[in-house]
Amino acid sequence: MQAMRSLLLPFVVVAAVLAAVPSFAGDVRPIFRVDDAKATIVHRQLVISASGAVKSGGWDRPRLWVRQPAAPEASTLEVEFVARPPGRHEAVVQALLPVAALKHVRLPNYGTIRVKIIAETNSLVVPISR
Repeated sequence: MQAMRSLLLPFVVVAAVLAAVPSFAGDVRPIFRVDDAKATIVHRQLVISASGAVKSGGWDRPRLWVRQPAAPEASTLEVEFVARPPGRHEAVVQALLPVAALKHVRLPNYGTIRVKIIAETNSLVVPISR
């Protein structure tokens, strides 16, 4: 019985550690709203910046995710504004709080002239400036 316990102990420790570490990979959601955005071409790259608000404290890792265009000749590049929400059992401030993100991407196709930033409750379309 003692040998069995000593063999299982490493597995129990690893399982406990993995349960305590938050997941950063897939648990992201759209932010509450987008307030401002800008898209410019800088040094042969498209630079997209956006700011908005989340519904409560505890949100982290805000970022912009570029969606794949529906068609190669699409005139609008769609970008989701997402962040990682607080854990289910975290105590957080219940107030709208500001967030911001910046994304550098390769230049879009020749027909793309604007960027649409998408949040949970609204979206914002801005022209690409040079």
